Amino acid sequence: MDDHLKHFLRYQFPAILWAVIIFIVSSIPASKLPKFTHYINDKTLHISIFFVLGVLMYRAMEPHVKAEKFNWKRLVISISAVIVYGISDEFHQGFVPGRTVDVMDAIADSIGGILSASVIFLLSRWRSRKMAASS
Repeated sequence: MDDHLKHFLRYQFPAILWAVIIFIVSSIPASKLPKFTHYINDKTLHISIFFVLGVLMYRAMEPHVKAEKFNWKRLVISISAVIVYGISDEFHQGFVPGRTVDVMDAIADSIGGILSASVIFLLSRWRSRKMAASS
């Protein structure tokens, strides 16, 4: 298998797949949503789903040549992509029967992206300190 294809399947494909899953679930009319969704906190669900998207987006930008240092540009791009996708997802739901555009959902999506960036940053610092301590 070609190295570029392996890289795509390992890094970019999971983010694309997760974004497609979000789009598909957002396309389900409200009347067709499973009943258990009524018992789940909507905002917690949004934060969790977009937290995962944030992590996957950051991974999707993994360069072919691994850099040892933390990359702020990559982190900012991934957060921005998650926020834009969350806003576009809310806009999309305005066209789905029984679903509405909710600014608070878009904010929850953004919080999920920002939390993922925070965890990535903190893990990066922890790894750097651990590596510095072992050398």
